[in-house]
Amino acid sequence: MKGFIGRTIVAAVIGAVVFWFYQVQLQGNSITAFIGGQVVKGGGYSLSPALVGWVVHLGVSFSYAFLVGLVTLIPFSRSVSTRRITALVIVLVLGWVTTAIAPPAIQITIAILSFKELPATFWPLNTGGGHGLYNHLLFFVIAWVVHAMGGARGR
Repeated sequence: MKGFIGRTIVAAVIGAVVFWFYQVQLQGNSITAFIGGQVVKGGGYSLSPALVGWVVHLGVSFSYAFLVGLVTLIPFSRSVSTRRITALVIVLVLGWVTTAIAPPAIQITIAILSFKELPATFWPLNTGGGHGLYNHLLFFVIAWVVHAMGGARGR
């Protein structure tokens, strides 16, 4: 269990930093800054938007890295390589799904953390490809590598 938690922490932190770096380098801005600014403004908090944004970003990253870890533990087969490949396929689907639901999920997160009502209408799902999808897939593959390769002994 300690190994699983340690891998989750490593995957979340590395994934979060890589995700942020990808956004800043290829898109010029980050969802971390956007969410932090919106939560602080909407909630009237006297907190640093960067701190709030990173707390939210790391919270989501830990949740996703934990989920990836659970997927890598599912005994799909006796074969280690079959389990890893099956887990990778599921992880890639999770990357696509989280990309699709990101816009409304961001709205909901901002509303909850700002103690505001949920919006009457939600931003549309992100069904296109591009940087958002690539970045999510990159995060999930990083988490898969950390969990699948880091916990390979005895499985």
